[in-house]
Amino acid sequence: MIVFDMNETTLDMAEVRVEVNSIASDAGGFIVWFQRLLQSATTASATGSDFMAFSDLGRNALEATLARSGRTLTDTAWSRVSDAMGRLRPHPDVHAGLERLRESGHSTMALTNSGQASLESICEATGLTPLFDHLVSVESVQAYKPLAAPYLHAAEIAGLSPAQMSMVACHDWDLAGAKAVGFRTVFIERPDFSFSASYRPPDLSVSDFAALADALA
Repeated sequence: MIVFDMNETTLDMAEVRVEVNSIASDAGGFIVWFQRLLQSATTASATGSDFMAFSDLGRNALEATLARSGRTLTDTAWSRVSDAMGRLRPHPDVHAGLERLRESGHSTMALTNSGQASLESICEATGLTPLFDHLVSVESVQAYKPLAAPYLHAAEIAGLSPAQMSMVACHDWDLAGAKAVGFRTVFIERPDFSFSASYRPPDLSVSDFAALADALA
């Protein structure tokens, strides 16, 4: 079973990047906001805090980002970001790559920190639904990646051992979480992403989904 991260790995967040940068460029923009969002999700799960929806964490993270420059987040500004998140579209290589993987006999799963309803809506709107055997949100285990629970839940859904699972992501921290529970890992080399030497290296590193299909053919 090949498990795919969604945000940035599979889905292009360029439109969200534009919106956040237009709102918070003086406070670090998209990079600071998204890193703060991921930090919040991980910290909340690791410390046993009550589970909060990813969208709510996103708003809180943008409020905290704007606070760096002494500004507050308006409902209108957040709606622009939220609407952009709902319009995410796959990177150009995704459809063909997934189709080739499935044609060669691989089972596929989407595993995301985003909410279940959002995942299903975007996959339906973009034609990705038929290309995944399972659409899985961390909501089902009330814990965010890279904690162990989401990956182990994915293996349970697949009816396989972790050693029979492969995690595909452009985020090194996501692959570190998957590797820690026994998954094989594949790093997608999206622009602006790199793999830190602080983590155990991935089992495979490829440029995009087409290269992944070539490697696993």
